[in-house]
Amino acid sequence: MKIEVLGAGCVKCRATNKAIERVIHELQADVELVEISDINELIARGVMAPPAVFVEGVLKSTDRVPSRQEIEGWLSAVPDTTEEAESPRSPAEAAPCSCLYYLQEQAKLIKKESPLYKLTCKGCGISFSSNLQKEFCFECEKRGRR
Repeated sequence: MKIEVLGAGCVKCRATNKAIERVIHELQADVELVEISDINELIARGVMAPPAVFVEGVLKSTDRVPSRQEIEGWLSAVPDTTEEAESPRSPAEAAPCSCLYYLQEQAKLIKKESPLYKLTCKGCGISFSSNLQKEFCFECEKRGRR
């Protein structure tokens, strides 16, 4: 069995990982526990509120630390026929995970294009950067080679 914990490493993500490790150790279950913090992987899987737990590729929990009973249910290999039940949350758990803010900012950076263009001057042939598409570097513009 393979369990994947997706998150950027905040307190909730670490607590989720530790809770699953603890139950695996206590039950002596043969489980591969994988911690994934790659932002592109989180985005590709549609994780908007880490930590997210995938068991055999199926999303089982998101945005909270799963309870011991939930984890034992996943490990027992008995199909869960009920909808994912939300366990009562403490005020600290109800707040969005800090990973969420980090991932949102990283996603913004990934989507942004660089505001600078890498250009070659037609006057002197040097490479330069500019926020505008230009044919001549600043020195050639000063000299009037436009």
